[in-house]
Amino acid sequence: MTHGLETQLGIIPVAEAINQFQVTFPKSDMTKLQIEYEGPFIKYEMVGNDGSYRNTLEINAQNSTVLKERQKPLKTKHQDPRRRQRKALNLNNLLPLSQINDIALSQTQVNQPFQWELDRQKERTVWKVEIADATGSQITEVKVDAQDGTIAQMKLKR
Repeated sequence: MTHGLETQLGIIPVAEAINQFQVTFPKSDMTKLQIEYEGPFIKYEMVGNDGSYRNTLEINAQNSTVLKERQKPLKTKHQDPRRRQRKALNLNNLLPLSQINDIALSQTQVNQPFQWELDRQKERTVWKVEIADATGSQITEVKVDAQDGTIAQMKLKR
C-alpha cells in the first residue's frame, strides 16, 4: 500500500497515527483526527472519549514524537454512551489520504491544501480538507466522505 500524500509531506501514514492513539488510549473512541502545520513541522492531533475522559494525543507527524498527551474528565452530558457512539469516527475502510486530497482538489480552483481533519457529519465520517490559493486570500473547505469519496459539502471560508 502506498502513502502518496504522506510520503510527499514527509509524515507517518494516517493508519500509524491512529494506531499510536489506540495504543495510548485503548478504551477511547476517536472523535477527531487533524493534520496541520505547527510552525516548522506538521502535527497530528487526535481526540477521543472513553466514557470518563476526553483523551488528546498530539504527535509530530514527521517522527511520531509525542508533543502532548492529556486526559481531561468529561462533563456528565459527555459521558452518555449514546452521545459517545454518535460522535465516534468510523475508522473502517478509510480511503487513502492522497485519494481524498485529489478528490478535494478536483472540486476547486485553489490548490494549496494546508489542513486535513477527519470528523463526523451526522452519520458519516468525512475528511475536511482546507485549501488556499497561492496568496492565502481565498480558502475553500471541501468535505469528502472518508469511506466512499463522495463530496459531502463544499464552502468558501474567505
